[in-house]
Formats: sequence, C-alpha cells, structure tokens
Amino acid sequence: MSKQDTAFRYPGQRAAMDGNTAVIMCERESSDAAGAYPITPSTQMGEYWAEAAAQGHLNVSGRPLIFIEPEGEHAAAAVTAGLAMTGLRAANFSSGQGIAYMHESLYAAVGKRLTYVLNIGARAMTKATLNVHAGHDDYHCVD
Repeated sequence: MSKQDTAFRYPGQRAAMDGNTAVIMCERESSDAAGAYPITPSTQMGEYWAEAAAQGHLNVSGRPLIFIEPEGEHAAAAVTAGLAMTGLRAANFSSGQGIAYMHESLYAAVGKRLTYVLNIGARAMTKATLNVHAGHDDYHCVD
C-alpha cells in the first residue's frame, strides 16, 4: 500500500484556529452549561460559548446550551458549581487572577465532589513576569 493509498479510520477535517476556538468546538458539543466572567486571554471562550448558546446550538445530547455571565470570577465559579449540582455537564472559562480569585469557590466545589471542566487560558501571575500571554502560574495555583 503506497502512502497515497493509506486510508485513515478517522481522517477528521483540517482547520487552522486558535486555542480558544478549539476549546469551544469541543466544549459546545460535550457540555450543557457554562458560567464565565470575561478575563484575558479567556474572554473569547466565553464569548464563543455565548454566541453558540444564542444561536440555539444543540450539544451531542440534543440539549440547548446554557450560559450565565455573573458579576465576577468568584461568582462564576459558584454558578458553575450550581450548574454541576443540578446534574448538568458544566464548564468554566477563566485565567490568571480570575483563577486566584475563585479559589475559595473551588474548595467548596471539591468538598461537594462536584465535577466540571475548568478551561484555563494560562498566563503569568507573578509581579516580575506579569503578562497576559504566557505562563503557567494560574494553572499551578489550582494544585
């Protein structure tokens, strides 16, 4: 069999996109609801989710998407925990100081053994390296 004749079982579709778009393409199919407050660089994830919800997108379970944008990151974590408590497949989109700000709510979710996906747009948080485009400080603060 030559290289041209090779048939891939799941060939997929080639597409160029940023990480935020890739996250939403997966989340909008697998999750039911999301709670998020816009914070760079994760703002687009929440915007794309809200857009899909407004267009009436149905996930793989045939359910319409639910989006709640509260007044801050702490409340976004609480909203996401509440969505998970109702049995929905919930997601949250945040980064940087937003993750640090929602830490208290994350502890409460862990105590209740709630499951939801926390999509983190990783960025630096320390004073010496503060920027909005690169770093993993926020990811490691969740440990």
